[in-house]
Amino acid sequence: MTRRPHPFVEARFEHQLELVRPGGGRVEVPALPAGYTLRSFIGDDAAAYEDLFALAWVDTGTLAHTRAYALPDGFVVVEHDATGELVSSCVAFAPESPERHPSDGSLGWLVTDPGHGGRGLAKVVAATVTNRLVDEAYACPWLGTEDDRLVAISLYLGMGWRPSLYTDGMAARWRAIFGRLGAEFTPEICVPGDL
Repeated sequence: MTRRPHPFVEARFEHQLELVRPGGGRVEVPALPAGYTLRSFIGDDAAAYEDLFALAWVDTGTLAHTRAYALPDGFVVVEHDATGELVSSCVAFAPESPERHPSDGSLGWLVTDPGHGGRGLAKVVAATVTNRLVDEAYACPWLGTEDDRLVAISLYLGMGWRPSLYTDGMAARWRAIFGRLGAEFTPEICVPGDL
């Protein structure tokens, strides 16, 4: 069976959006639905992971970097028990951005197979990774995303990630995103970019 990819989201701006979690505590990890198993990535998962990854991004060759910078037990996947396919994943990265975030880890590469959407799998892996970052006691974990990834942005906001105003124009972009989400935007929920 052919897996249906997500619609391609093109970067429309020079700078990605960033969300941060300064001083945030652990979040609740929802129960995984029956028929799925949450586990850490293993070497034998490489081909299955690349198939899953390709459902959301056109980037290639990222797996070696991901494995090199993922925190121990920070590269999580959800396996569909009946098929053995990987159907959701997220990664907790060690610090890797010396210019902007030299001492803080990040959440990255959240993806769920659209054929398994609506079951809360993305929330399970994102919450697991968020807690992994909390366990490392980073002062200000961060993540980058694109303006049109509204489902992911809504998920992040619901887990206490906050918009970062790290460069010019971010407040206007966040205001537009909140409008698209049907939510009220107030600058007080944002974090200045100099954290």
